[in-house]
Amino acid sequence: MGSLQSFQTALDFIEAAKKTGDLEGLGRLFHKSTARLGFDHYACVSCVAFDTLPENAVFLAHYPDDWTKYYLEKKYDRIDKILQLSLGTSMPFNWENETVVKGRTGEQQRFFDEAEDAGLVYGVTVPIHVVGSYPGAVNIVGEYSQTDPSVEHALHLMSVYMHDRAVKLGEEGQRSAADRQELSPRELECLRWVSAGKTDWEISSILHIAERTVHAHIENAKRKLGVHTRLQAVVKAFLATNLYSG
Repeated sequence: MGSLQSFQTALDFIEAAKKTGDLEGLGRLFHKSTARLGFDHYACVSCVAFDTLPENAVFLAHYPDDWTKYYLEKKYDRIDKILQLSLGTSMPFNWENETVVKGRTGEQQRFFDEAEDAGLVYGVTVPIHVVGSYPGAVNIVGEYSQTDPSVEHALHLMSVYMHDRAVKLGEEGQRSAADRQELSPRELECLRWVSAGKTDWEISSILHIAERTVHAHIENAKRKLGVHTRLQAVVKAFLATNLYSG
């Protein structure tokens, strides 16, 4: 892709993001825009412990479902070298940079090997440091190396705006969060089984309740959490309540 095309992709994203009114729509837009630049996945996050995520932190991602769940279960945010490096620099870097490759612990090397197995091979990371906000990072990831400097520049522009817009939309969402209710024990139990890949029918058999009741519990959980998909409900419930304990 030429430099002008890359820059235009960034400008088109920024203009469209200004009109986006929710985090889910913003995520879809960013994913679609980065796909035009040759990338498959992204994560826009605050560099904090994900199992104690503060209300005003950012956690917005499109990674393979199995990898997202596995990452959270293993608490890989505590050893993720990409997040660690993001805390110490404000300059974007790609994952072939020697600061990423050299000095990995054995545990970190296993983490990168497992990420590659999940299709997360090459990435560009844009650290975000804004006064008054948690430090953050935007990772744009794919299966193939992208070495075009114009692409990385476009990703830098898009990522800075992406994070800023995500923070603002998150703040707006928090203002309406008071209207949401706590998840019931049964709703949490159903989400635990959803996270294990079980269908409504399978969950109904495990819990000895009607299939339609299982479906209702999951739909209620989605509504309370303010999300639209089951995976989002599982991830958000995990971050808020440590879904996989007990």
